Amino acid sequence: MKKLLTAACSLLLSGQVYAAGATSIGKIDIMYVNNGWTMVHGEKIKGNPSNCSDSTYYAIVPSHPNYDALHSTLLAAKLAGTNVNFYVSGCSGQNNKYPRITSIWVR
Repeated sequence: MKKLLTAACSLLLSGQVYAAGATSIGKIDIMYVNNGWTMVHGEKIKGNPSNCSDSTYYAIVPSHPNYDALHSTLLAAKLAGTNVNFYVSGCSGQNNKYPRITSIWVR
């Protein structure tokens, strides 16, 4: 009975945890900046471990503690045309429906 109860609790609580992971590698081809978010798109950049409702863009928001560094890195990578991939966790951006960027690898 104790094992059954533990398993049931684990299933109920697992939906409350954000999944996280790395995206594939690609170049940023679109950067969309608004006063409430910055979103980027890369044709070959794929990955949505948190199952956000849309993964055509990846997002950061100004309330993120490293927003300035992340925004500058995204802009530099876009302008330089270098390959990047992201570590994403949770959902963010416009209507909180895009994967949230927590770190960036510039290749």
